[in-house]
Amino acid sequence: MCTIIISGVAYGCDCCRYFLHEVCSNIPKRIRHDFHPMHSLTLLPIPSISLWHSKVESEFCCVACGYDNSLFSFYYHCDLCKFDLHLECASVTTKLIHNVKYPLDLFTSFPLKSEGATLLCCICNKVMNRQSTWLFYNREFDYICHFEFAAEEELGVIGDQSFLSEVQKSLLLQKSCSGQQQKLEKLGEVIHFSHRHPLKAIKQTNEASIMNCCICSFQALSGYICQLCNYFIDETCFTLPRRIQHHFHPNHPLILTSYNDPPKFKCRACGQEKGTTYRCSTCKFSLHRSCAGAPMTFTLDKNKKVSYKLLYSYPYDGEMAVIKCSVCSGELNSKENFMYFNFNLDEVLHVQCALNRETDSYDTKFSLASERLKSIKIEEDHS
Repeated sequence: MCTIIISGVAYGCDCCRYFLHEVCSNIPKRIRHDFHPMHSLTLLPIPSISLWHSKVESEFCCVACGYDNSLFSFYYHCDLCKFDLHLECASVTTKLIHNVKYPLDLFTSFPLKSEGATLLCCICNKVMNRQSTWLFYNREFDYICHFEFAAEEELGVIGDQSFLSEVQKSLLLQKSCSGQQQKLEKLGEVIHFSHRHPLKAIKQTNEASIMNCCICSFQALSGYICQLCNYFIDETCFTLPRRIQHHFHPNHPLILTSYNDPPKFKCRACGQEKGTTYRCSTCKFSLHRSCAGAPMTFTLDKNKKVSYKLLYSYPYDGEMAVIKCSVCSGELNSKENFMYFNFNLDEVLHVQCALNRETDSYDTKFSLASERLKSIKIEEDHS
């Protein structure tokens, strides 16, 4: 399974001279990866094994690091999409916090499209390839680095037992296995798709101990935490689905992204950029979580029962007049944003104006969105 010399407990077949570390014997046969959510990835033997980090022609090439070789003799594969990942690359999460200089977010393509200068990796000082392989980036500190070097800093020294254990633990968290979840629950721990380690529920009573959620950035006293990484998610964000299928974007799922992911495109509903969003990178389609959870019909005045219907754009293509929101009187982009419309009254509302009328509390607003998103949640395939 790997090239590390066995010491300690192991499994083996004397007839075949085939031996496995205890850790390697627990590597899951199938996982679900954040950047390939459509299908499970299956564990397969690598067609040809070459020396670590030697770029040569092979039937296999990892989409994350671009190399064909590995510490392991197996890899994860999706036959439908020809999507391949090393075991160690598959174990790396989409956000690194613990052993890196700055918090780093994982990108499958170059995040600085308009940057004309040659950029160097902040770890190895070599030129960053704009066309291929994944990379890590921190927008605040303008810190960019190759995928494999950031991964090594996070996982530890390649080839030792602690590295092997970190890879195994991370892969088990991605395993489609309810039994693993049940074992963690007995320990008071839970799995969340946004982090590599199990999280524990926490409820602070001291205002001085308030924490910022790593998904939405808002402060909270209660939620779930990884003490090892100081990674915290508030209770509302913990319940957000990883993937949704929105009525106005039926062809592809939308994937949850955190607030500090560099905005690739504006929210299609409200036109704003920053915030926690659900995103389809293929179509450059993005929705804030509150906008994604906006109800298809909205009642502005419950006594008069004045209802508005959520529309993708203004229903009358030939309209030349300026369209204004009936709540804030502000102009509304009739072609590029969602809106609520009442056909009888010929009235239009901004999506966010309507949602703000529903409640003036941010907590309630996001809790309502979280509940509504459950109805369009894509259930994970545990096969």
